[in-house]
Amino acid sequence: MFRPCARLLLLPSVQPQSMKMTLLLAGVTLVSTFGSSFQYGYNVSVINSPAVFMQDFYNQTYLDRKGVPMESNFQMLLWSLTVSMFPLGGFFGSLMVGPLVNKCGRKGTLLINNIFSIVPAILMGTSEVAKTFEVIILSRIIVGICAGLSSNVVPMYLGEMSPKNLRGAIGVVPQLFITVGILVAQILGLTNILGNLEGKWMSSLIGHLVICLSVAGWPVLLGLTGIPAVVELLLLPFFPESPRYLLIQKGNEEQARQGTAAAA
Repeated sequence: MFRPCARLLLLPSVQPQSMKMTLLLAGVTLVSTFGSSFQYGYNVSVINSPAVFMQDFYNQTYLDRKGVPMESNFQMLLWSLTVSMFPLGGFFGSLMVGPLVNKCGRKGTLLINNIFSIVPAILMGTSEVAKTFEVIILSRIIVGICAGLSSNVVPMYLGEMSPKNLRGAIGVVPQLFITVGILVAQILGLTNILGNLEGKWMSSLIGHLVICLSVAGWPVLLGLTGIPAVVELLLLPFFPESPRYLLIQKGNEEQARQGTAAAA
C-alpha cells in the first residue's frame, strides 16, 4: 500500500526527467516573485533615500500639533522605530507561515498576504495628506509581516510547483527579485525622481499628447509597494495550488494530478 505522495510520484505525467519549463510554470514564478519577493527587497531599501524629508515631516507634524519643535532625541527614537518595525514585522510574519500554509495553502497564503501590502501602501501614501506619522510606523510593521510571509512561502510554493530538474534554477528567482526590488527602490529614491519633498514635474509623451503629473515625492515612493501586490492579487488566482498541499493536506488526489499536469 503506497502512501499518497508515493502514488503521485509514480504517475507518468510527473516524472521529473520528462518535465521542462512551461509557460504556466514561468508565469507563476514571475507573478509570485514580483508580487511578493520584489516587495521584500523594495521595502528593505525604500526608507533610506527620503529619510531627511520624512524626519522633517515628523518634526513639522509635531510642531503643528504641539506648537513646539520635536526634541532631537525623540525624533531619533521615532525614526528608529520607523526603521526597526520592518524586521519586527518580518519576525511575526515568519511565525504565521506554518498555520497559514497548512490551513489556506501556499497560493492562498500569498493571496492573503497581499492585504499586508496594499493596506500599508495606502496608509503610507496618504500619511502626508493626513498629517500623521504614526501610520507610517504602523505600516512598517504591517509590511514587515508581508515580507516575513513572502520570504518563506514563495520558495515553498515554487519548490513544490517545480520539477526536480528545475527546482534549483527556479529557487534562485525569489532572491533575484529581492535584489531587483532593492535596486528599483534605490533608483526611484533618487532626488530627481521620488526621493524628495514636494515631487518633481514629470511628463510623458503619448502620441501627440503630453501628460504632466505632479507627484508628492516620498509618500508616493512608499505607496508604490502596493502595485506588485495588486498585480499578484489579480493574476495569481489563475494559477494552480501546490500539488503537495492538495494531496497531503487536503487529500484531494484528483486536483493534485491536475495541478501537476498543468505545470508539466
